[in-house]
Amino acid sequence: MRKYTLQQLADLTGLTHGYVRDLECLSIDKTPLLETVGKFADALEIDIRQLFDDIV
Repeated sequence: MRKYTLQQLADLTGLTHGYVRDLECLSIDKTPLLETVGKFADALEIDIRQLFDDIV
């Protein structure tokens, strides 16, 4: 959407590059906290609900 690199997204969210990479690859066993999802929404400058649009 914004064509950020994983490192840019990590920098914008305050998360580590490894964590962002693992989320993208779905290689994390735990569900991220809503606060973490909110960080991604803020970094992408979108409403958090847009991250859940395809989940139904």
